[in-house]
Amino acid sequence: MTNLVGIAQNSVSTTPVEKRQAFLTPQYYTNWLGASFLTIPTVEKEFAVEPVQIVDLTFFYDFGDCFVGMESNEKGVVVQMTLRLFGDGATTFIQQAIDYGFEFVGNGEDITVRSNTGKLLPEITNDPVKRYRKKTQNGNVYLEVSNGSRSPNEYEIAVYRAKN
Repeated sequence: MTNLVGIAQNSVSTTPVEKRQAFLTPQYYTNWLGASFLTIPTVEKEFAVEPVQIVDLTFFYDFGDCFVGMESNEKGVVVQMTLRLFGDGATTFIQQAIDYGFEFVGNGEDITVRSNTGKLLPEITNDPVKRYRKKTQNGNVYLEVSNGSRSPNEYEIAVYRAKN
């Protein structure tokens, strides 16, 4: 995974902090989310993190400046990433995805973000969701963004891959 993070960044990442930062760039999650090597044990080893909570197959990690939920399939492969970001950190994350080629594809409701309880977050269940998509060779990668009405400076973001 170290080499793949480096490829995604066009430089070699060596520390767990650098690897965590690289993981949150669109170049990385667009290309590697759902890849067979991106497993929960690999994430924990390479990023030097331990789950702060586990709900079913979703593992929640403290990345320092944000909490990241990683949902895995039965084989342990990370298939979805969820984030709760605030203010400038959220707008920067979204803008980087747009700059990388994610296109706005519509609005909706009921973002796919799960809280650490394993349920949809009640404060965003009825809030509007902006949906972005990037087409790749291995299917589409979606970014769903909700800006909760309870806290206008708080964003819930889900990133996942789908075949269509």
